[in-house]
Amino acid sequence: MSIASALLLLTGLCGFGQDLRRGDDIREAIRIYGQAEVSIAYPGFDAMTEYASRFSVSSCNRKYARLTLSELTADDFIRTALPYTLILPDATKGVYTASSADEAMLWQSYPTWKHYDTIMHRLAAQWPEVCILDTIGFSIGGRAVMALKISDNAASDEEEPAVMLSASIHGDELAGFILLMRLAEYLASGSSNGGLPGELVAGLEIWINPLANPDGMYRGNDTILFPIRVNSAGYDLNRNFPDPENPTPPVVQKETLDMMKFMEEKRFVLSANLHSGEEVINYPWDKWTRTHADDEWFYEICRRYADTVHLHSEAGYLTYKNNGVTRGSEWYLIRGGRQDYITWGLQGREVTMELDKTKQTPATDLESLWNWNSRSLLRYLGEALYGVKGKVTDKTTGEPMAAKLFITGYDIDSSHVYSDTLSGEYYRFLSPGIYTLTFSSPGYISKSTEITISDWTSSISADIQLEEISSVYPAPPESGLLIYPNPSSGEFGILPPTGHTGEATVTIASLAGQVISTRHVVTLPGIPELIDCSHFPTGIYIISYNKVNSGTVLRGKVVIGPFISR
Repeated sequence: MSIASALLLLTGLCGFGQDLRRGDDIREAIRIYGQAEVSIAYPGFDAMTEYASRFSVSSCNRKYARLTLSELTADDFIRTALPYTLILPDATKGVYTASSADEAMLWQSYPTWKHYDTIMHRLAAQWPEVCILDTIGFSIGGRAVMALKISDNAASDEEEPAVMLSASIHGDELAGFILLMRLAEYLASGSSNGGLPGELVAGLEIWINPLANPDGMYRGNDTILFPIRVNSAGYDLNRNFPDPENPTPPVVQKETLDMMKFMEEKRFVLSANLHSGEEVINYPWDKWTRTHADDEWFYEICRRYADTVHLHSEAGYLTYKNNGVTRGSEWYLIRGGRQDYITWGLQGREVTMELDKTKQTPATDLESLWNWNSRSLLRYLGEALYGVKGKVTDKTTGEPMAAKLFITGYDIDSSHVYSDTLSGEYYRFLSPGIYTLTFSSPGYISKSTEITISDWTSSISADIQLEEISSVYPAPPESGLLIYPNPSSGEFGILPPTGHTGEATVTIASLAGQVISTRHVVTLPGIPELIDCSHFPTGIYIISYNKVNSGTVLRGKVVIGPFISR
């Protein structure tokens, strides 16, 4: 049957209604196009969340929702008996295919698969000092899932924040595919010219993955013809990752496993996943209605993205929800999304960028989308240059080490971060404020340091040295508060009795009783809490240790003097 004949049949089925032959139009659409998109009336938040756990939701507002059905989910949807409208692909919006890789690199058309492969290799070959092509893995259909690393010393693993932009995990969402290839060229070509591109390439390790789902986009063809949301096995790859409620999703797909391995190795501190279907910047959580510990920071970086777009775009673009910004759970709850997996499971920070209401962006709109979003994409990458950064090392050997960075009274739901096992580097993005950072590692004395983030573009360096427990401290006291060494040069540890460990408040005061510093800590049996008062004047200070909810306060005195050595 020709496509024209099939369209006539589908038109007849849609007109027949949804009674005796309910679902025939859905099945026929899947046979022809590889998927069926249906619109349903918005059923309310709870029902929408339940449907999102069964079907792939491509867009949703308070009036209607669009579901994309594959062979795996069509029968389940048909059995729901929900009234629906079948949405057929618009034949007049067929994507324009470039005649060559050269034409495709004018960024006004879409490449064939061979063009795409050529473009990615060409970018790496043309700027080899700053650009290297890597392979994340291969799709079920055998296509390479490629990524470009762009950095001033691309062949080396430098002590720089690693960031990633990725697009088209849904194969029928095309805009990000072109935007990221063009961004890669812009960064590589402009890396030696100074300005923001040069600063980003010099200060970051940037990874760009324009196409995360090649089988969905190309569907066994060399050209983009009726691309589909899911992979070739019918799974929505952006519902296929682990999360706390679903740590082992059923039938994890090859593309998902490859991406997870790649991200676990690179440990991106900041990333974004580009989509189409709406126009909004979406941040965690998608799976919980409660907020992330860094909710204010997430909102601010998304707000900056949208506000920068609004300076250069036509009126009305990127204005969905809160003028272009939303927390994911304000739509409906989903499980298995990549955004939450990276943020919860890998202690990274990822947002989802929905950049076009039309999923299959007409080639004539690509230039406008670039002009509206390119500055914001660059600025988003630049967010990784701010915050607190440093290196954690063993105080005795000087070797880098892995440590947990936790902010007591602030971090929840796996929002803490870790220093890198090999380099000892850590990065933590924070809103303006005063924070007590606690670094801990098994067998080492925890160490806390207070930092102040004065504004949204603060960049603070704080290197940390941790000492092994066995070589420094005696056993916990039976009573009272052990302060050691005492006298001290300003760095000392406090050790409460084993029965008084846990969450506590430590107050440092002068002999006259004036409180100088207060910090929240979490102590462990036999592991001293390291206090840094090296910036205090010489003198005697009173240390008070108040375990939360215990009613008991332990006190001691410490002598601080610059003449003391360890």
